[in-house]
Amino acid sequence: MYASCVGKRFQLEYCWVILRKEPKWQFERASQHQRSSKKQKGHVNASPASSTPSTPDSVSLGEDSEPLIYQDRPIGQKAAKERLKRRQGKDKVGDVAVTNLLQQFRDTLVEIEDQKKQNRKIMLEQQAMMIQQSQEKQELDRIEKEEQIMKMDISNLDPISAAYFQNRKLEIMQKRGFNF
Repeated sequence: MYASCVGKRFQLEYCWVILRKEPKWQFERASQHQRSSKKQKGHVNASPASSTPSTPDSVSLGEDSEPLIYQDRPIGQKAAKERLKRRQGKDKVGDVAVTNLLQQFRDTLVEIEDQKKQNRKIMLEQQAMMIQQSQEKQELDRIEKEEQIMKMDISNLDPISAAYFQNRKLEIMQKRGFNF
């Protein structure tokens, strides 16, 4: 077919072997075959036996032994964009639904943020209670150590240790409000 149209042999046959089964080329070949069969039927001398029967599902061409299965040609980028634009124009009702979904999503986010704030507040309160308990425990430990110092017998200690613990006892007593 190429040689009859152009006048020389087709040079890229290895490409044709790869691409001939792609949907785009099947569509082209099927439509060319249908055009050629219509031309044959239009002749006065053409007999019905000479034209090859074709169905919309498959087309058999003489040069290939296997029939080509007619498939819809893949949609192009421009056509896809145009279809999307038309669909967006028709989906005004869908816009309301999307707006409602977005509002519900925003409301859910606000609820989640409020819950996070409450959780943070509770966590801070718990930390404050833990700090207070720790401080109370430290105060009790300090008082217990002071009591041990106050009860300590310093008569058996060396003079330097005895002087140290005597001063500590005086400091503790001044803290508690005992004046001498």
